Amino acid sequence: MKVKDEYKGKTIVKNTSLGNMTVIVDNIDVSKYRYYVSIGLGYLFEKESISSTEPEVCIKYEGIEQEETEAPKPKAKAKRKKTANADTDTI
Repeated sequence: MKVKDEYKGKTIVKNTSLGNMTVIVDNIDVSKYRYYVSIGLGYLFEKESISSTEPEVCIKYEGIEQEETEAPKPKAKAKRKKTANADTDTI
């Protein structure tokens, strides 16, 4: 990761509920990238470009062919009879 060129040399003021947070972009430590993303300053960073001489590595996924079978039908559950609560019938 690296800081975008358009933000270098600038000072950013972030308004929070605890007050204003002032960040000087030139003093940002790139190794603390996760911290800056967590406070909402992830837009300051960009991925470093890979040299064009290296080929891109592509991952090719192939599906597994299976025989089509019918799914088993679910068994019907036995129905229960409703029973009256003995406590509610007393007077």
